[in-house]
Amino acid sequence: METRKILVIIFLAALLRLFWLNQVPPSLNWDEAAIAWNAKTIFHTRRDEYGVKLPLAFKSFGDYKAPVYIYLTAPIVGLFGVNQVTVRLVSVFAGIGSVWLIFLIAKILKQEIAIISAFLMAISPWHILLSRPAFEPNLALFFILAAVYCFLKALRENYFFVGFILSSVFSLYSYHSPKIFLPFFILGLIIIYFKQIFSRNNFKVLLISFILGLICLIPLIKATFYSQAGARFSATSIFYNQKGEKQPIDFKLIVNLIYNYLIHYSPTFLFWGNDQMPRLQVRYFGPILLVQAPFLIFGLIYLIRHHRQPWSKLLLLWFLLGPLPAVIGREVPHPIRSYNWLPVLIIISALGLKDYFNKSLIFFLLSLNFVFFSYYYFFIYPIYSAKDWQYGYQEASEFAKAEETSVERIIFTSAYGQPHVFTYVYQHREPLNVFWGAMSKYLFRDVKWPEDNQLKNHLLIGSPAEIPEDAPGIIKTINYPDGQPAFRIVKTKL
Repeated sequence: METRKILVIIFLAALLRLFWLNQVPPSLNWDEAAIAWNAKTIFHTRRDEYGVKLPLAFKSFGDYKAPVYIYLTAPIVGLFGVNQVTVRLVSVFAGIGSVWLIFLIAKILKQEIAIISAFLMAISPWHILLSRPAFEPNLALFFILAAVYCFLKALRENYFFVGFILSSVFSLYSYHSPKIFLPFFILGLIIIYFKQIFSRNNFKVLLISFILGLICLIPLIKATFYSQAGARFSATSIFYNQKGEKQPIDFKLIVNLIYNYLIHYSPTFLFWGNDQMPRLQVRYFGPILLVQAPFLIFGLIYLIRHHRQPWSKLLLLWFLLGPLPAVIGREVPHPIRSYNWLPVLIIISALGLKDYFNKSLIFFLLSLNFVFFSYYYFFIYPIYSAKDWQYGYQEASEFAKAEETSVERIIFTSAYGQPHVFTYVYQHREPLNVFWGAMSKYLFRDVKWPEDNQLKNHLLIGSPAEIPEDAPGIIKTINYPDGQPAFRIVKTKL
């Protein structure tokens, strides 16, 4: 019976993450386009977009991306081409796998909550929202869950310690947040399970695991601390000001850290989300369903009552450490940097639900809450979030390619940021051709109106702020789903 239930839940999770994947989210964003292009260049040339051979940190828009998602995506886009589905498949499969892993983890911790945990993960707004796009944090979360599962298994079968170490390493190579979360989490696990970990029978496998982990981490440590790959930290951390200068550790900074931490526990964030980040939130819905709120509280009470149990200590540790990576950022609360937190919120909610889940009213309310979320996500969210997903680049890029032979130059606005990578992706350019100057007809910069209109036989692709509505020579307007203009395209006179 349990097998049948988990298979149905896995099918539901797959359906919710694959349905309309080419339409929701409505477009590739900057990061997805960069992942797609770098994956394609790696597959065809073994180099990134800057010509660096098989890098462990991918330079991208002044940032450095973790390598695992790109390397896993490379064979997919290399064999099946670049589109919104192929770029997102790694994240989708990681999301489906995470539902399975949380089932296995919950089954070890407390068997009666395994099915409930998997179901809540499958319908979690937070998880659906971040496991459909090509988001590296979702892949990192999959490896964190794999690490937790391997750790719990290793307490009985010690060879799983190798899996624990490797999964942890892969999570560190997948995204940046685990670099803050995992060291504290692993230290906590060692304290809680010290006697079981360091028993005499485990010495050999622990030594092998430690050496293996250390070898795997050396390149990451080098890339993070001894190269520009760590620059993102100073760009987004409250320890540095907007100019990149280090801030003094004073009372004000400490108060900010405490505030940044506590705000993640706010019911407003947990159940209503963060309105400042429309791309990362479905309007009126937080990371977890509102109906779960009382059961999250019941679950916490249950954990506190059983705080002497090792599994309870593990969950409380996770609950306290989950928001930690987001604390040092300037934007809080942050649904991506605190994403490591999601599984424990799910499991704690399942603990609170376990005595009520079979009651028809609770199941009805959960289902109703989820139906409302699904409606908003699949039908409303793509409209109001389109600007934040860089909607319009595909149509503009395809139109530009169709007009290439009829104009001398194409000026493509940089008003929305990084237009070159979108043209490479949406025009299905070959990396070697781009390296050898296939895009020489393109000029990526802001459109200067009306000066650029004096240029002969040019195609100008600009934003509404650059090209006025009544400008002469407009041959095409690309609109957002809400009808507002995204791009205006002008063809100048011969």
